[in-house]
Amino acid sequence: MINDVRVNIEKGSFSAADAARYIEQIKKTSKFTLKKITFSRSDDFLDIRYSFREIPFERLRRLAFTPSSEKQAVNN
Repeated sequence: MINDVRVNIEKGSFSAADAARYIEQIKKTSKFTLKKITFSRSDDFLDIRYSFREIPFERLRRLAFTPSSEKQAVNN
């Protein structure tokens, strides 16, 4: 935990001071409360994934369509 944010470092070397710097930058530019951040570092890139407390999770559901045997009027 850094500044009340759950920090996860998936791969690569990354210091707590660097993580704190990125967290402060995100906090400055966002109006939402940062909840979790994940760092993944390779030789050339740093991937940062983060989530906020206020943005709700949206569940998507896929249902099988079963057509009705009755004919129905549309827009009547």
